[in-house]
Amino acid sequence: MVSFYPLTFRPIYKPKIWGGNRFASLFDRDLPPGMRIGESWEICDRRDASSVITHGDFAGVTLAELRERHPVELFGEIADECRERFPLLLKFIDAEEQLSLQVHPENRYALRRENDLGKNEAWFVVEAMPGAKLVRGFRAGTTREKVERALQQSKVASLAYSFAVDKGDSVMVPAGALHAIGSGLVVAEVSQNSDVTYRVHDYGRTGHNGSARELHIDRALDVITYRDLGSPKLKPVKIEPLHYRLAVCDNFSMYYYDFREPIHEYSIKRFRILSNLEGYGTIISPEGLFEDVDFHPGTSILVPASVKDYSIVPATHCVMLDIIPGKILLRRRRS
Repeated sequence: MVSFYPLTFRPIYKPKIWGGNRFASLFDRDLPPGMRIGESWEICDRRDASSVITHGDFAGVTLAELRERHPVELFGEIADECRERFPLLLKFIDAEEQLSLQVHPENRYALRRENDLGKNEAWFVVEAMPGAKLVRGFRAGTTREKVERALQQSKVASLAYSFAVDKGDSVMVPAGALHAIGSGLVVAEVSQNSDVTYRVHDYGRTGHNGSARELHIDRALDVITYRDLGSPKLKPVKIEPLHYRLAVCDNFSMYYYDFREPIHEYSIKRFRILSNLEGYGTIISPEGLFEDVDFHPGTSILVPASVKDYSIVPATHCVMLDIIPGKILLRRRRS
């Protein structure tokens, strides 16, 4: 009988012309030399990239292989809907320069046009230089006609709603929302398992071949929303003394721990992703059912549904994302 345990993975690095090298200093990582690394895919299961487990009995096994061999142990009550596709993608983004203005489609459009899923996503700011900004949505009063006219004049950035952010801020970015990550930011991004992006404006930048990077104006205009998206920054809601809710949507629920004391958790009949952003500690089994799993800044851990209970034991003050697939509204436990 296979015994399951909290899983860590080898990062998959993605060079980007706007990327940097801050994963080396923030997360104490050895990055590929001579490259500007914009993204680190922490937990993913795509056709062209599947995370590889780093330790324990499953060391060297990809997430895709684990999904195919042990769907019930991995996914629990959502095994049937996840057998063919892992539902989430977790990445870190290092924006030394600003990213393009872009938009993601919703599921129906993406499946019809791209044979992929749409993309709802959320950001958590890991590090922010002074004055760093994010973009989400348009300024009040923006219409499709104004956007089309601005696109013809290469002035669409003037219609985008940008706002300053600090370390610890978080933002929900629904499919259809114009958005961009500004320079001087490192963010954790959780999203649907999709890589469909329509680039709207790229500030006249050229790619490695010296040509302007491709824009996707027609498809972007098909999916962009002009409605008021409300205040962009999420307000944490305390559900336990050390546990906070940030965002809940149909695809994922994002919480976080802010703690100096041990936390004991139980299976919620589906997997969880724990992404540690600050501090050091260990995940242990009170029953001794798995070996201790150490974590440090930048460690992302998948806790399979079959792991019935575990304790997160900090050695220092820690901040850790707690990501759950689907719409899960955790509530305060009764004492």
